[in-house]
Amino acid sequence: MTKQQFIPQTDENRYLNTTHKCNLTGSELSTLLYILDDWIEEHKEYKSSPNMVRDINRIYTELESVTDNYYAQLEEKE
Repeated sequence: MTKQQFIPQTDENRYLNTTHKCNLTGSELSTLLYILDDWIEEHKEYKSSPNMVRDINRIYTELESVTDNYYAQLEEKE
């Protein structure tokens, strides 16, 4: 009996279009936003790719909203 190589069967589109949850600290979120800002400044040509612009805008909005929601909840408790 010969062994067959295991090749996982994944649906790449399903992975790409599924929302995933990530556990990150506020410091890690800030780092990602900082790096994203820096990358955007150095790579203005990314605007020629509508998909990349859409993805970056969504990432930025999601990361900022986590921070905004955290501080809004703190204000409500005061």
